[in-house]
Amino acid sequence: MSKPQHPTIIIGACEWISLPKLDVSRLRARVDTGAKTSALHVSDLETFKKNRQDWVSYRVAIGSPRPNRYIDCESRLIDVRKIRNTSGRWEERCVIATPLLIGATSWEVEITLTCREKMRYRMLLGRTAMSHHALVDPGRRYLQGYPRS
Repeated sequence: MSKPQHPTIIIGACEWISLPKLDVSRLRARVDTGAKTSALHVSDLETFKKNRQDWVSYRVAIGSPRPNRYIDCESRLIDVRKIRNTSGRWEERCVIATPLLIGATSWEVEITLTCREKMRYRMLLGRTAMSHHALVDPGRRYLQGYPRS
């Protein structure tokens, strides 16, 4: 996928997102220009081999503040990176690549998989994922509405 020259949408401090390849149709995400990488709350994270490639299986919790359902997912593991968490501690995280849908606009993003159960939002959208795709209006929320494919 080639990157557009100029951002195509304006998003707020929070947005509804979809991760269609993971069957996640709607999830609230916190937009964080201070975070370099995006993060998704997962549980039961396990790595395995599939066709001689590294893969990861995990569960995505849907519903807030308490999850009311879980989606079992598998993705090809593209990297393992050291990321500084919200407490300032370094941790190793699995990284996947998947399409992200905000409003009617979709593009491929890299997402780290981690435990965010104590966080208000199950998804954090970092600046690398927004680069060349979105501008942020920090004083507004949910500008794009629900994801529409």
